Amino acid sequence: MIEREQIQFDNEIAGYRQPMVTSIGILMGFVLAFMANWAIDSDGESALETGADFAVAGTLALAMLGFAITLYRLLDNRIRPEPGHRYRLTLRLYLLSIACCFVGLGAALLL
Repeated sequence: MIEREQIQFDNEIAGYRQPMVTSIGILMGFVLAFMANWAIDSDGESALETGADFAVAGTLALAMLGFAITLYRLLDNRIRPEPGHRYRLTLRLYLLSIACCFVGLGAALLL
């Protein structure tokens, strides 16, 4: 019984898991590189001086947290009663994290 449920679970999410994990890795790497370059370019001063700097850093930190939680949810392979519901919620968190990331990067360009 459990073996059949595991096969059904794997078949249900197999097409979604790998692309999402790959894209999260790419986006997290890009955001971390952006933040590292931002910190290096501050020339010994604090990189967070204005309210805009704090807004950008906050949205990017929130996006990174969302990506980490999404990645954990994607890689958790325990069998749940309703895997479809869990992955719909994971997809919403993933899309919210992407939106937050783009808002932060857009704010960094415009502010």
